[in-house]
Amino acid sequence: MKRWIVLAAGLLLAFQALAADTVRFGSKVITLGDSEEKVVQIAGEPVRKVEVQNVYGALRGYRLDYVQGRKTVQIYVAHGEVVHIKELF
Repeated sequence: MKRWIVLAAGLLLAFQALAADTVRFGSKVITLGDSEEKVVQIAGEPVRKVEVQNVYGALRGYRLDYVQGRKTVQIYVAHGEVVHIKELF
């Protein structure tokens, strides 16, 4: 019985980690590795586009901000592809 509980908990945690690498816009999904062009095609133009710099001031990429109801979705893009997705509630 304990094995089943551990297995169920492990599967549940695995799916939560997977969900952190994706974000849904309507019926479409954006995942890590998608191009910036695909993000704009699926989600539309962002509310804000902020430059992300390293400690020396060099450009590392961009942060695209989208508002979905009471949630803000931040999509980080470097070298033309999605590298990080963050949801703020």
